[in-house]
Amino acid sequence: MTVINFSKINYKKKRDRVYYKSVTGKDSQICLMKLEKGEKTDHSHENEQLGYVVSGEVDVFIGNETYTLKPGDAYYIPGNTRHGFHVKTENPVEYIEVFTPPKPDNVY
Repeated sequence: MTVINFSKINYKKKRDRVYYKSVTGKDSQICLMKLEKGEKTDHSHENEQLGYVVSGEVDVFIGNETYTLKPGDAYYIPGNTRHGFHVKTENPVEYIEVFTPPKPDNVY
């Protein structure tokens, strides 16, 4: 068993304006993500993805639909579906994501 207290570890920089903390198992992965103002992504991957916004506000597009997500909002993105995040506000957005299978580039 592995136990990680996210409040006791620092964010790891993934790239400019993108930071994460994660726990990775054999078949799934949970990440605490932080995106700073100006971050804008557009991508797809094989992994199924679920998320929950903890703080801040972010615009998310999933396929042809766009949503503005705020604390308490959750989302689901099927694998191989084009999607992206855009932080327009001054404050960063923090959200929890679950990937299955795990994403190698999110291993802490």
